[in-house]
Amino acid sequence: MQPALQLALLLAILLPACKIAASLFSRLGIPPILGELLVGVVLGPGALNLLHLRLFDGGQATGALILLAQLGGLVLMFVAGIETDIDRMREASVTAFLVALSGVIWPFFLGAAIGHLLGLSWQTAFFLGGALTATSVSISARTLMDAGKMSSPEATVILGAAVIDDVMGLFVLAFLAAGSTTKGASFGLAPMASAWLQQRLPFAGSHPLLVLMTLITVCVLVFFVVGYLGAQRCLDPLVLQLRKLSANEAVPSCVLALVLIYAISAEWLGSVAGITGAYLLGYVFAGSELKADVERSFYAIGHGLLIPLFFVSIGLSSDYRALAGHWTLLLAISAVAIVSKLIGCGLAALGSGMSWVRSVRVGCGMISRGEVGLIVTAMGASTGIFGRSDVAVMVAVVLLTTLVTPLLLRGAFQLKDEDDFEDANTKLQQSLDVTSTRDVPRPVVEPDEAADESTEDASYRIGLQHTRNLAAFSETEPISE
Repeated sequence: MQPALQLALLLAILLPACKIAASLFSRLGIPPILGELLVGVVLGPGALNLLHLRLFDGGQATGALILLAQLGGLVLMFVAGIETDIDRMREASVTAFLVALSGVIWPFFLGAAIGHLLGLSWQTAFFLGGALTATSVSISARTLMDAGKMSSPEATVILGAAVIDDVMGLFVLAFLAAGSTTKGASFGLAPMASAWLQQRLPFAGSHPLLVLMTLITVCVLVFFVVGYLGAQRCLDPLVLQLRKLSANEAVPSCVLALVLIYAISAEWLGSVAGITGAYLLGYVFAGSELKADVERSFYAIGHGLLIPLFFVSIGLSSDYRALAGHWTLLLAISAVAIVSKLIGCGLAALGSGMSWVRSVRVGCGMISRGEVGLIVTAMGASTGIFGRSDVAVMVAVVLLTTLVTPLLLRGAFQLKDEDDFEDANTKLQQSLDVTSTRDVPRPVVEPDEAADESTEDASYRIGLQHTRNLAAFSETEPISE
């Protein structure tokens, strides 16, 4: 079969399977991303071994699929940048920032240390720690929404911290990608400048790693500053000019080219992963009044074709049979993934003045891993730093944390906390102050009186009494205008 027909057949199999699995998982209240991952796992080497069937011999279609998946990673991060809530990011409290910072430091260093103790090289161990840093904000938001806790103080901290630590995770990814170029790679401005300096300066020749990492840091900062300011100044005028072209879909076509340029620039100028450049461009678009012109087109092509291929390709590259003999690593990294976020984020919230119960809730809400962790895993696999067993371990950890987070978070909200009753009374009195023009009995629940009730039961009783009071009030005298 011709390579083009092989690729067409692969897409005809993978895309419907991804969407059906994503739909089923969504109806079950499970993030759809897991459905796409599992499709890859089922069709991968551990089960059906789709890509190695005789039908697809030759590997050309497989190579094209991998290229499409890599393009999907760029589009994914560009769309993630566009969907970044800039207002939430700017208004995030000190608590959210500290929770995010602690939620990056603990998993990164603890994961790297445990990985190295279990026999991984330091480079592989650091990539492992980097894959554990970022919380999946979409999974946390869905869990809080299903639990009816989106307006709670814990939700504000969790969502704000999740957005911030996604960005911090990308910075970690940037330096990991830059550090991976130290093994003889010459692509990128920093490695070339380092090699040039080592030939001409004695100090640079005797301290090559220090010089390289210094240059990498400078290049990363220059890329982010120049890339951000340049895009902020030029994007809106560019989109306005593209609108005037008579060609169909000129705006998304040229913006896709710009995404690719930013990805190339990120790797060459900043010595960072191309997806970092794609995210930076999307982040600038998030603050643009013209982002709707781009977001609609990229959402369709991304979620309709490229992004599912990115996630299914990760599943296809993982082989659960590779976990044989690595169960200790899987259990250890899974424990680190859960405990590091629970303790690290919980302690940061506690130190910021939240009660211990609310701090536990924040810690539980930060456990889930998602897109950024999978992107780090994919990059580690593509550079040869992650082997088959490492990829299988990380995919399993993402699946496990995604399934565990809703259970732990719902359990944490069952814990009693005096602040919950105070918040309920405050909201109730504010509501009554707005709707009442005369004295109405206002139910007040003391913590001691509700000690035998769960928080949800007490909140329900307060709301029910509030409704009865308003009903009685409306029957006796209408509110005057």
